Amino acid sequence: MFFNRICLIGIVKYEIFGELCGGGIIFPFNDKSMRKSWVLVVLLNFLIAAVFGGLLRAAFVWEISWMDYRNLLHGHSHVALLGWLYLGFFLLIHGQLIPQEKSRKVIYSILFWITQCTVLGMAVAFPIQGYAGFSIFFATLHIFSSYLMVFQVWKDHDRSNPQVTLLLKTALVFLVLSTVGVWALSAIMATGGKAGLLYQIAIQFYLHFQFNGWLLFILLALLVKHLQNGTWLTDHFRLIYRILLGSQILTFSLVIFWAYESYWAYLVHGLGALLQGLVGMVILYHLIKEGSYLPKQISTWPFAKLAILVVGIRVLFELLLVLPYLAEMAVVLRPITIGFIHLNMLGLFSAYLLFALYPGMDQKKRTVWLTVSILFFYLGFIGSEWYLFLQGFFYWQEWGRLPWFYEGLFITSCLLILGIIIYISDIYRKIYFQAKKKYIYI
Repeated sequence: MFFNRICLIGIVKYEIFGELCGGGIIFPFNDKSMRKSWVLVVLLNFLIAAVFGGLLRAAFVWEISWMDYRNLLHGHSHVALLGWLYLGFFLLIHGQLIPQEKSRKVIYSILFWITQCTVLGMAVAFPIQGYAGFSIFFATLHIFSSYLMVFQVWKDHDRSNPQVTLLLKTALVFLVLSTVGVWALSAIMATGGKAGLLYQIAIQFYLHFQFNGWLLFILLALLVKHLQNGTWLTDHFRLIYRILLGSQILTFSLVIFWAYESYWAYLVHGLGALLQGLVGMVILYHLIKEGSYLPKQISTWPFAKLAILVVGIRVLFELLLVLPYLAEMAVVLRPITIGFIHLNMLGLFSAYLLFALYPGMDQKKRTVWLTVSILFFYLGFIGSEWYLFLQGFFYWQEWGRLPWFYEGLFITSCLLILGIIIYISDIYRKIYFQAKKKYIYI
């Protein structure tokens, strides 16, 4: 199931000089250190996480006696966040933000495969035993591997663009900061405080600075890297950066507001949400403006459109969360919370990775398989978000459960799984069965 044979795939060397028409943006691609197996491994992690998610939703439709729901939930979340998103952005950092001569260092290959082993370990251990000896060992090893990655990337990254450097270093700092929540979680569990508020606060600390810190800022670093002709790089960049950075820290107080019903925590969150919403509108404006210069014939452009749309939705969410009753609803109602997490994981970060990881051997044509994959992904993602947010609203109004709610969620999960399988199959065909094996990362 976990495709051990991928470990036997060797290093693929290639050179690309890619030119993006429109706006005169030209990108040189001369990355000999990329490996075909890395792309497939990361995507297979995504598939494993999606299958786990499908099983979790199937458990509400049928009785699955052999499955421990909570344990599988831990496996799903760890593989999705650490095996798919973390390794996916590791792949892009290695290919785009590290100079070619330094990216050839064997340490990056060692880091990738050690991290992948920890992911496979968690994918097996968590569903079987939950938080116990083996799963904690693999999760801890993943954290220490991420620390080594931070050290190595900090030392080796390309410093030619100071804005990209600033965003990259900020992302790495947030990655390390988020793990404070994990260490706190371990201490709380060791002292028997698993049922207390501190346990939930530690989890939310980790998730907040993963999504709103590490993942958000590394995504911005990659975007700025390839939109460096845009005016947002020079016009008030430092001011925008400082406001965005401060707002990410301030909005964590929403968790404190939920835990202790603190009026001051709500005010701090309201200020952070307002600042985040305003900066988000500026970023969204520039994304739409600068994105209009990129070639629309890129075959995976629909994934980029989805990511931009989700940025707009995030901005709207942040502005709405200034209102007290909406802020309370966001943290109290489980369907809303899960919907927002999936909005970020699937609609923003996963969509960007699917856009960026696809091999650009023929930018002008979209294969039938890719078209079907995009269709299934859209239907699965939009359908899932619709069900979750609508159910949250129903609970808020005390209207009960939506008809066929669990069945609908399970069907949307199946659509996502099918979309991912077709996407992987199309990439596998391109990598191994076409004469020209080239990648374009944008």
